[in-house]
Amino acid sequence: MLLKPSLTNLALTVLFSLVFGVLIDLDHVFNKKAPWYHKRTWVQEPLGLVIIGLPLAYALSLVNKDFLILTLVPYSSHVLLDYLCVFEACPLAPFSGLKKREGLGVFIPDDLFAKSENTKRWAQRVREKNIRGVSENYFTAFNVALLTLVALLKLGVLP
Repeated sequence: MLLKPSLTNLALTVLFSLVFGVLIDLDHVFNKKAPWYHKRTWVQEPLGLVIIGLPLAYALSLVNKDFLILTLVPYSSHVLLDYLCVFEACPLAPFSGLKKREGLGVFIPDDLFAKSENTKRWAQRVREKNIRGVSENYFTAFNVALLTLVALLKLGVLP
């Protein structure tokens, strides 16, 4: 929504959002030693954004200036949303072991349509540790509504 409306910009936005907003979670696959509830690596921490995201965004912006925002917005929003969840997090990783404790957050991980094994494990963990929060599915509904509103405003359907 930050770029001029066009089919090309829409396709680029979807592509960059998938790569830098969703596929960043592939680090979970490579973090074999971590327990199931803490698969995130330093790539998804604020310093990961600084060490990987900023230089990559700058390099891509040399190809097209719009790539800067298309890289930084999904990457930084992914990190922010992870910090709003009840996960344990390591803000200064990989240089420090300082941790944001588990349970300090707003959202509890949940699956939108079908309950996976990890969702069931999170539900149990939340009960056992008495962690307070709301399902992240409520945030998903809010995001879809906000995106629809912004799209309608951009298209001139709403005044």
